[in-house]
Amino acid sequence: MNRRLSVFQNLSLVIAAGASTVGAFAQVPIAPLAANDVSWLFPPPTRIADLDKLISVREITSQNPQNPTKRDPVWSDVVFQQFLAIAASPAAQVAGTQSRIGLPSDAQSIDAWFVAGIRIDAGAPGLSDDIRGQFGQSPEIRLIVQPVTRNSNGTVSVKDIAAHLIFDFVLASDPPAQDGCFPRPRPDLVTFKAIVAELVTLRTKLSSGQLGKNRVSTSGVALGVHPGLADATTASNVRSEMKAFLERHISSEQLNAMAIMGVPAGAQAPWIFLSMLKLPPGLVPTLPAGGFVPVHGPALDGQQFAQMLAPVGTIPGVVPAPRANNLSAATCKNAAVSPESLPIANRNGSSTSVLFANPQPSSTATQQILALIADPVKSHFFNTDCVSCHTETRRAMSLLRTTTFPGINSAVLPKGDWTVRNFGWSPPIEGPIQGVVTRRTSAETDAVVKFINSQIVNK
Repeated sequence: MNRRLSVFQNLSLVIAAGASTVGAFAQVPIAPLAANDVSWLFPPPTRIADLDKLISVREITSQNPQNPTKRDPVWSDVVFQQFLAIAASPAAQVAGTQSRIGLPSDAQSIDAWFVAGIRIDAGAPGLSDDIRGQFGQSPEIRLIVQPVTRNSNGTVSVKDIAAHLIFDFVLASDPPAQDGCFPRPRPDLVTFKAIVAELVTLRTKLSSGQLGKNRVSTSGVALGVHPGLADATTASNVRSEMKAFLERHISSEQLNAMAIMGVPAGAQAPWIFLSMLKLPPGLVPTLPAGGFVPVHGPALDGQQFAQMLAPVGTIPGVVPAPRANNLSAATCKNAAVSPESLPIANRNGSSTSVLFANPQPSSTATQQILALIADPVKSHFFNTDCVSCHTETRRAMSLLRTTTFPGINSAVLPKGDWTVRNFGWSPPIEGPIQGVVTRRTSAETDAVVKFINSQIVNK
């Protein structure tokens, strides 16, 4: 009570100081955020000593809601075991093939998983008015995590495996926009505005020299390894700030979706994608306590879970063939709800699967397809397949000979056709290990930055 009274007393003093003073203070603008302020890429490790510069998933904890003296992992052992079970289940086998995800033994320990990237999103699956009208708005913090193995010679091996852990900030849901759709989550904007305020603070501390010897700016810097993590004088403090930020804002209760990209056991290919969703208790009789289940591919046929990309030159290159709907008006109907929600005959869309076929489309058609896939206003999780979003940049580089992409540091462009990472670390398959950023990630990041700067910052 005394603390609250003190706040009101201080506020009274400010008001008494005069409207002109308050008005002058209110007009001081906050510099807009930039791409690297909301998409944080960590430098890829090459030696065991490099792991100290990273954040392991195991060490990210949050306060237990029942016992303030206890801290709980944000990726709990229970959920991690559900993740492993789904990755080993029949859902992880690609329909019509013998290919299935097979995690190596060292990836089956949570201690092996490290944060390769962090993305702060103002609203999934997209921020356009049409998409929010159909799907609602889910602000989220997404961790891109990958398993890393320690070698006896002091080096490390980054596996060609990645998982997405998606923590949502939503309130109760509104009814579906249409019959045959999911309910529409309402964003928890109070919490998300607090998150944005902390992003501003981190950016300002870094640029003003409070986190190390050098003043490091993120403004006008192309998306790549985070500038504060790339600078030796600030890397340690920035890493600590980022970990503390995560521990203030995410918890196991907010982890509502996961995804995995893996390869068959003992093989380098094909690359297999699978999504997972958390169900509440009591919704499914076989899962009375709730938990994670595999998700039917929204742009597949409504029965299939996993999708794979075979090495370039393999026919067919993408299995199952996607049935995209990204050329239609925005609609919440998709195959993840049910096969009847949006029949294949009613879909109109394009995918990169035709760019792995023989013969391939013309250069003009190729360019149009890739531009469509890279556009987050037109293509998103519910109308476009996973393989398309994870291959558009490499297809542009290989087929159109595109060498530069505005807003992306050239050092983090995917080096080969086997690189399917959108934001993370590419293992040394077609060159040394590297951080990777694709055009799709850059476009999504740009949309988030524009939304935050126009709708939240300075408001």
